[in-house]
Amino acid sequence: MAGGCRRASAAPSAYDPTAPDLQFPGLVSPFDVAMARSLRGEPATDLDCDRAPEPVTVLDHESKYKPGTNSSVEDADREDDYQEKLKEVSGFYNPLTRISDRYVRSNPRASEIAQCVLHWLAGWAEAGALEKGVTEQGRMVQAWALASLAGSYLKIRTDPYLSASANREVLDWLGRLNALVIANFEDRQDKKSRSNNHRYWANWAVCATAIARDDKDAFAWAKAGFERACAQVQPDGVLPLEMERRRKALHYHNFALGPLVLHAEALIANGQADPYDLNDGAIKRLAGFVVHGLRDPAIFAQRAGEKQDLDGTLKETQLAWMEPYYARFKDDRLTPWMKDYRPLVGHRLGGDLTLLFGADSV
Repeated sequence: MAGGCRRASAAPSAYDPTAPDLQFPGLVSPFDVAMARSLRGEPATDLDCDRAPEPVTVLDHESKYKPGTNSSVEDADREDDYQEKLKEVSGFYNPLTRISDRYVRSNPRASEIAQCVLHWLAGWAEAGALEKGVTEQGRMVQAWALASLAGSYLKIRTDPYLSASANREVLDWLGRLNALVIANFEDRQDKKSRSNNHRYWANWAVCATAIARDDKDAFAWAKAGFERACAQVQPDGVLPLEMERRRKALHYHNFALGPLVLHAEALIANGQADPYDLNDGAIKRLAGFVVHGLRDPAIFAQRAGEKQDLDGTLKETQLAWMEPYYARFKDDRLTPWMKDYRPLVGHRLGGDLTLLFGADSV
């Protein structure tokens, strides 16, 4: 399976890197690509583009957890099946994120890398990929994938040499996926996934895609969901539906912070009143509670009633929310993990958040 542009000696770019970036008068991306490039960029070492993986059109994933365990106990056989199917999708968006990160890092700007990203996206768009979410878990995978794809697109969209026709095709496809995600989360409001971290991820996916398409209605839908999420945070920082995950309660509180923090940054970029202040600082309370738990998981064990399982929690993809949060608040409680796990890369959150948001003073 292709993993993106290979590292090799790069030929000189065929495009003028001094040509001005495109400007967009509508919704604003939370990713300041020009700033990240100027602060952390370096000459590109590869302008090649590998072939994209074959498109996945049907999302028929099943949960990895044993039934009746509040999604807290993995089943080994179900886990293997789930991960195998998930790799068919993440095997596209993970390397795509790395390619788009390489574009951000290219200084001078290497438009060939942006074209590679758009070429990958256009191929899956033409195939109608990811549009058939036929299981409940498949629809969750659809939202995660959309968050990643929209993030990769936002990092390249200002390049002045992108194909107009491919651009339209990709934006139309992202719009169709956005409509599917919204419809799914408007349906079956009785399901916990319509109110827990799955909804937070859907909010962020829809928000990022709405920015790419300048879709103010979708942006408003996502914002309403964000405000609802903030209202769920209890005075002590607990998310009740994530606490029900028992041995995975800390893991899912941390997992929920990723889309909430990135969504907050997107709202700030678009002139919204400080979203971190909602519900008396809900996200700040949640972040503080999670950091306390990472230091001493016993606080979560007491509340959830089970010793916490942190398998898969302490790694750069799960802690990536810390980078934009630290950049905004300079919260020194985060520095031990940031120093240990940098670069903090969340493929569903925009990619290398150390590159995009990193504060050099950590």
